This record gives sequence, structure tokens and C-alpha cells, in this order.
Amino acid sequence: MTTKDHGIPTTPVTDESAWTGAEMSKNQVWLSHLKPDHLAEIDDAVQGLRMNGRTIQTLTKTDFPFPTFSGFLKNFMANDVIKRGFGLMRGLPRENYTDDELGMVYHGMGLHMGKVIPQNSEGHLIGHVRDVGDDYSQMNTRGYRTKAALGFHCDPCDVVGLLCLRTAKEGGISTLASGMTIFNTVLAEHPEYLSVLTRGFRYHRRGQNPPFLPPISGPIPVFSNTEGQISIRFVRSIINEARVKLNDPLTNEEEAALDFIAEVANRDGVALDMGFQEGDIQICNNHLVVHSRTTFVDHDEPERKRHLLRLWLKVPGIRKMSREFIEYHVESGWSRRDGILPPTAPPPKTPPELATA
Repeated sequence: MTTKDHGIPTTPVTDESAWTGAEMSKNQVWLSHLKPDHLAEIDDAVQGLRMNGRTIQTLTKTDFPFPTFSGFLKNFMANDVIKRGFGLMRGLPRENYTDDELGMVYHGMGLHMGKVIPQNSEGHLIGHVRDVGDDYSQMNTRGYRTKAALGFHCDPCDVVGLLCLRTAKEGGISTLASGMTIFNTVLAEHPEYLSVLTRGFRYHRRGQNPPFLPPISGPIPVFSNTEGQISIRFVRSIINEARVKLNDPLTNEEEAALDFIAEVANRDGVALDMGFQEGDIQICNNHLVVHSRTTFVDHDEPERKRHLLRLWLKVPGIRKMSREFIEYHVESGWSRRDGILPPTAPPPKTPPELATA
């Protein structure tokens, strides 16, 4: 049973998870087009949802039999998401379905890819990524409810997915970078930063914590080294918020190490810009990839405003990870892989042997 990280990593990552945007923009191995039989199975499922009066709260995996599409989804997860770290599915006919129906289809796909987990303290299983006028500079504001540019970061789950319902008038470009390429660059150019980055940083939970968890986490490694597998966790904004709350400014060395991660991700050729089309579904492995978004200008008409649906998944076997890295809480059995629990939710009682599986 994995209990802790295994020290400062000293060898570069050489598998397909260490990619560059320059490479990915040329070969587009990450782009998968949905086939006619997949679309037919999706349509059959939607017809069943309509007949049975299903809602997002009443869905089960049996509502989405997906005879052949399920195999495609499993293969997509095994090869694109678990190995490389990301992939994009294209071809879902967004115009054929209502927003609610697409949300249910998306949820059904998630049930075939992992366990769908809650994204906020309200227990929402589908998140709505759109500007509602919130100010991202304010404490406890979550970026997906704003139009602000978001720096490179990871979401607190195994896998995050985005389904594009509508694009912005201008901007809102999604950008991905390989955390393993960033690690390799730190190792090559500034190995002295690795002691700081593997020791980790505390995170402000922005009010999204149940009663059995403190508002600020313990130290979480930026680079976790567990049984030879490197994973990344990086959210600079809430590292900064935690230090403000704790009245504990970053040291010069900590500041330099965190700045360097962002600097590498923003270098020419490192990241991949991904402009969404309506119906596109982007799936990212948060332990291998960091993502960002440019600011955007919305359409004036409410029905045309930028709107993405977000899915968080727990995927058993996705990565070997330490308890420190996943914030495993011994007393409750919770880890960040279980999602954000409502304030009144009972502890999940996750057995230790399953927490890092």
C-alpha cells in the first residue's frame, strides 16, 4: 500500500506523456472523431431518456448501454487520457439535442469512463463553465464562473472533461501543457527547485470543504514521485491565497520555483492551443497535464454566450499516488479524488487500500 512519496525524482520522463504542443499540433493523434455507430447509440440513449422522463439526478449506467461506444470510451481513456494525458472527441451533433439532454449524455459517457464525482459543495455532478459576472480577484471565487484568463493549473480530481455547448464571440481558448515536459525542464535547467516542489505547498480550499476538513490543506507536492511515476499538482492562485490567509509569504526560493513552472508552460512550442467547436469534448488527466484559458468576450444575446459543461471523474488505476498528494484524510477516509462534498455529507469511508488505487 502506497503511503508516501519516494523522494526527489532524478531521471526524466521519457514516455508519451512528455509531449510538446509543437509536436501535438502537427500529428493530432489526440483528436478522435465519433463514428456513425457511436452517434446512433447516443441517439438511442437520448430517445430512451425522453421516453422515461429521466433527469440528471435519476440517471444510471443502464440508461446508456452503448454496445460499441463503451469500448471506444474505454480505449480512449486507456490510451489518450491515461498514457498521453489528454484527448479530444469531435462530432457530437450539438444541434440535435437540448442543453439538458447533452448534459445527460455527457454524464452517461462519464459513467463509462470512471466514477462521476461532485464539483462543488452543492453536490453538482455537471458543472456549468460560463461567466456569471463573478470577480476572480475576490477570495473564494472560482474561475469557471468568470470570463477571466486562467493561468496554468490542475483541477482537484483524476480527470476533468469539458463539453462545448457554445463558443465565445472572441477568445476563451483552452491551452494544455504536459506536466511531465515541465518536470523534465525543471530537472534539466533548475534541479535545485525540486526539493521545494516535491516538499509541496498548502492550498486554500475556497470554502469548498466539509466540516471534517480544515479550510487550508496540508503540504501537497507539486511533483509527486510514487513508485517511479511522476504526477503534477499546480494551482498557483490558491497557493497564494493560502499564504495570505496564513500570513506566511512565499520565500524567494519558493517564488522562483513556482514562477519557473508557469514560465516553462508559457514558452513557445511547449503548450497546445485548442480552439473548441460546438460539440467537442476535451478530456484531461490532471496528474499529467496542466491547462489554462484565455479571457473571452461574450456574445450579447444570452442564448449565444460561451457555455461549457464540466465533468469530474475518479478513475481507479489511473496513477500511483501517495496519500500526501491526494490529501487522504485518515479519520474520514476522504481524498480529493472523491470530489467536493456538501457541508452535510457524511465521510465517504474510503478504505486506505482503495484511496490510492
